[in-house]
Amino acid sequence: MTTKTMDKKFINWSVIVQRLLGKSTGAEDELVDEWLRDDIQNQEYYKKAKYYFDTYYSGEQEIHEVDMEKAWSVFLTHTKESQQYSWKRFLQYAAVVIMLLGVGIASLLLMNKAEKKTVAVVENQTITPGTVKALLVFHSGSQVSLTDSTVFEKVVEEYSRTENTDEETEMEYNTVIVPRGGEYNLALSDGTRIKMNSDSKLIFPNKFVGRERRVRLEGEALFDVTKDKKHPFVVETAKGNVQVLGTLFNVNVYPDEDVMQTTLVEGQIAFKGNAMSRSVELVPGEQVVYNIKSGESRVAKVNTKVYIGWAEGKWFIEGERLEDIMKQLSRWYDVEVFYKNPEAKELVFTGDLEKYNDCEVALDIISMTTNVMFTVKDRVIIVQMR
Repeated sequence: MTTKTMDKKFINWSVIVQRLLGKSTGAEDELVDEWLRDDIQNQEYYKKAKYYFDTYYSGEQEIHEVDMEKAWSVFLTHTKESQQYSWKRFLQYAAVVIMLLGVGIASLLLMNKAEKKTVAVVENQTITPGTVKALLVFHSGSQVSLTDSTVFEKVVEEYSRTENTDEETEMEYNTVIVPRGGEYNLALSDGTRIKMNSDSKLIFPNKFVGRERRVRLEGEALFDVTKDKKHPFVVETAKGNVQVLGTLFNVNVYPDEDVMQTTLVEGQIAFKGNAMSRSVELVPGEQVVYNIKSGESRVAKVNTKVYIGWAEGKWFIEGERLEDIMKQLSRWYDVEVFYKNPEAKELVFTGDLEKYNDCEVALDIISMTTNVMFTVKDRVIIVQMR
C-alpha cells in the first residue's frame, strides 16, 4: 500500500511568543508571516493570542499569574464563540503553552492545511484526566482500594502486623494493580520508591529476603531504587529483566506492545531480554529497546525527559506516531480509540501535552497540528482524516 506524504510546515510556538512580546528577529517574523498566510484559521489563532497578550500580559507580570476566568470573560465580550471550536478551551491550553514556551519548552508541528474546519468534536461529555487510585491485593487474597499514595506503607505495615505471628515468616508476595485512568506512588520495605503508570501491575514481597531484591512489573513504572551493593534490585518482566544497584530508571513493558523500553536517568543498570544470550549495560541518558518478536535489542542515547515526563505530569512527544500517542491517552483517560482511516495511525506529532488537562485539550492540540479530527462519544475517541 502506498502512503501519500503531505507537505508540512513547522513552526515553533516560541517564535510566536517572541513575536507577541516584540522580541522576534527578522527571520522569525518571516516564519510567522508565512504561517499566517498559509491558513485563515492560523490568523484567527494569532489574533486571539495577541488580544490575550495585549490585555493580560505585561513585562512586569509572570504569565502564569493571569486570571484565566477573567481572561475568558473579557474574551467573550470581544469575540463570538465558534460553534465548532471552544475558544475557552483554546485559552486554557494556549496559556499553558505560552507559559511553557516562555522558557523554551514546547514545540508543535503545524500542518500546511487549507481546509481546517473542525478540531475535536465532543458530544455532551467531558473526559477528565486520571486520578490517584490502585488496588492492593495481599497474598492472602484480601484487597484494599487505595486513593491516597501516602497511606500505602501504613496499610502494608498494619496488614503484616495483624497477619504475622512472632515467628519469622518467609517472603510473601502482594500485588498493586493500577487501573486505566489511574496512577500511584508507593515505597517498598527497602525505601525504593516507585511511580506506577495507568494499566500497570507490580508484584512485590512484604519484605526482601536473600541476596536479591526482586519485583515483577507489567505496564510502566519509574523506579528510584535505594542503593545496596550487597543486594542488587531486579525488575522482572515477561520480556526481560533489569538489574540495578541503586538508580533512577523507567521501564515500559505493556503486554500489548511488541517492544520493551528501559530508560536510565541516573546510576547504572544491566538489561537482559528473554531471548538474549547476555545482558547489556546502560549509562545515564541511554535506553535499550528490546523487540520480543525478533529478540533483538538496540541501545541509543535519548532525551530522558521524553520517557519520564509522564511521571511529572507532562508528555514530551518527539515525532511519535499518532497510534502510539493515542495508546497513552487511552490508558490515562480510560477511553477506547477507533480509527475510521487506518492511515491516520501513521501521522506524526511533536509537542508537549499537559497530562492533567481534560482529554479534549490534548485532542484539540493534536488536531490543530495534524491532518486529523476527533469525535468523542460514549468514551470512544473516533479518529478520522480531514
